[in-house]
Amino acid sequence: MKPPVLLMYSLRGEMAKKVRLVAMRFRIRVRPVAPWEYEDPLGALVDGQKSPPPEKPGTEFEEAMLVMGFFPAGMMDAFLRGLQRAGVPPISLKAVLTPTNLQWNSCKLREELSREREAFQKGAPPAH
Repeated sequence: MKPPVLLMYSLRGEMAKKVRLVAMRFRIRVRPVAPWEYEDPLGALVDGQKSPPPEKPGTEFEEAMLVMGFFPAGMMDAFLRGLQRAGVPPISLKAVLTPTNLQWNSCKLREELSREREAFQKGAPPAH
């Protein structure tokens, strides 16, 4: 099994530091994702592939997002509790890597998570 990895988007400063510290306690590799990598497949990002920065790096997501990959049973709940205990403000865009979204890019995942959150807030059933 692959080691656990956390893709981290739009987290800076103290919040990023706290997330990294909690991840370190669980031996989770943290992989910050740069805006120019948003079109790369999630599978490539968790495998450690990096795209070179273009001349125009693009715009960072407005909202923080976390993608958890290869977490063994029980680790995700413990990690999320650890974030809460460390005082990390709630991050509403969170996902677990799946065989389906492994092929998606970050923009598609963010779009899907935003759509699901909106449906949840309206009381509608999830799309899938």
